[in-house]
Amino acid sequence: MTDQATAPQGEAIALDPSAPGRPQDRSSGLSPDEMVAVFRAFPHGGVDEAARSLALPPQVRATISPMINALRWAAVMYGMIFGANEVFQGHFEVVTTLTVCLFLTTWRTMIPIRLGSTATTDRTTAFTDALMIGLAVGHSGGPTSPYVFCVTGALVVASFGWGYVAAAGAFAAGWLGIFVGNIVAPAADRIVLGRQLGLIAGSMIATSLIAAFVRDRLLDAERRRASLAGRLDRLAETNDLLTMLNSVARTLPTSLNQREAIEGVRQQIVTTFKANVICLLELDETHEEWVPKLAEGCVLKPTSSTSELSDHLQTALDADEPVVSSKLRQGTSGIAPGSGSGMYTRLVARGRTVGVLGIEHPAEEQFGDRDRTVLNGLADVLALTLDNARWFGRLRSLGAEEERVRIARDLHDRLGQWLTYISFELERIISTDDTPVPELDQLYQDVQTALDELRETLRQLRSGVTEQRSLGMVGRELADRFAERTDIDVTFSVTHPDQRLPVPVENELLRIMQEALNNIDKHAKASRVDVKWDVDAGRGVLTIHDNGRGFDAAQGVRDSAYGLVGMRERADVIGGRLSITSALGEGTTITVSAGSMSTKED
Repeated sequence: MTDQATAPQGEAIALDPSAPGRPQDRSSGLSPDEMVAVFRAFPHGGVDEAARSLALPPQVRATISPMINALRWAAVMYGMIFGANEVFQGHFEVVTTLTVCLFLTTWRTMIPIRLGSTATTDRTTAFTDALMIGLAVGHSGGPTSPYVFCVTGALVVASFGWGYVAAAGAFAAGWLGIFVGNIVAPAADRIVLGRQLGLIAGSMIATSLIAAFVRDRLLDAERRRASLAGRLDRLAETNDLLTMLNSVARTLPTSLNQREAIEGVRQQIVTTFKANVICLLELDETHEEWVPKLAEGCVLKPTSSTSELSDHLQTALDADEPVVSSKLRQGTSGIAPGSGSGMYTRLVARGRTVGVLGIEHPAEEQFGDRDRTVLNGLADVLALTLDNARWFGRLRSLGAEEERVRIARDLHDRLGQWLTYISFELERIISTDDTPVPELDQLYQDVQTALDELRETLRQLRSGVTEQRSLGMVGRELADRFAERTDIDVTFSVTHPDQRLPVPVENELLRIMQEALNNIDKHAKASRVDVKWDVDAGRGVLTIHDNGRGFDAAQGVRDSAYGLVGMRERADVIGGRLSITSALGEGTTITVSAGSMSTKED
């Protein structure tokens, strides 16, 4: 049984010179990793030069060299004590053995053998030491030599350094040396087969087996400890991931406003991945195009077909897990120039793809398996959050339209009929009374004005954008009625009338236009209004400008909060952006942009 047979696959007992990334064994000199291994032994009272190739904890490696040196010197001292008489009597054989043992022990104390080294020279050196000491011991009597335990020290080195096979080889080399050395020994020192020979050989075998066994147990314990530490690290990492994903799951879905949800996504990605490029595109199922919802650190087209997406995003759409590209500069380029690495994943909610997300970093190999796992969990939450926000916006728009129809019906059936009845009664009274009553005439005019206002309100409530009637058509009708009703000069212009945004988006823009015109009628005291509707390549901009008295924009949100705040809420529903520019005496401009965007908007 070899020492390598006890190591499971993937666990290295010694440094393997053929393994990628591992320093090759050398007879002299230390690699940076080996130097660190040596320094780690300092706090434990030793330098593990002899044991740095063994996969053992620093505190264990620090004790190996002192113990081996102690064993070697104890064997030499034993020989010197019990062989002193023979030395003083001038026995040449004993003096020779003492000289060899002292030299080798001193030499190995200064330059120890690299235990566990994969270099052939180190293992050969251990066998050579056993052979040389065996020759010297055999020359001075073999098993009866006072230095016989020096052979045991050499066997322990080989056994502890390389295991059972090395123990057998060193035992064979040592006893070969003993028998060969004993051939030239004096007749009185020749080996005699007997009990003493068996005891010495048995003790050497037992000592070698114990050393090899201790080695295997220590290595096995270290493997178990490393495996347990790895499991604990993975458990701690998994716990951190679950904590983070739980935090994301609790924070992101709280907002059903798409703009707030996207901003929450941006902050979470920047915090988690330190990314400087973030690309989030949503699938427009109606036109089968990808519309940018977040573009930080990059420039995107207003709309893109799937074939126009970057190669990495297209790959992510076909993958079940996030795609990691560690070296963008060496292959296909990323979303933004200068990116070194990136991760890309599709967003799937309720069994369908709703978007695709790409994040990039300037450094290469920035993202690893842990980041892939985090993004995979984040993508699920993100997809559901965005889909919820989109559906909520649609449901709110649909609910608002249904509520408009109900209110219009109620106004017509109740208030409209009552105003009509009052108008008829006033007209009858005025026609039958020969004496003119100015108050009745004024009341009749007021009722007629109220009826006109009610009819216009009903038209606005009932009018809406459909597949057949675009915002350009419905908006022009609204502008004409407004001009006729208020005597304000109104212009309505449309750029690219053949292009459109989705019906729900145009409907919300129509409601914003209605609210803006109503505010102009009530507060602006304007004589002219210019309305422009520009839609091109999936991006629409509605601009409403009046030459009225204007207002302080910040104060205006409070003074006429219902109108302006309501317009902002409608813009948020469609993921648009509403800006108000106004100053006292300079009129007011309301701009609403909807659809896709080419850069991140604050």
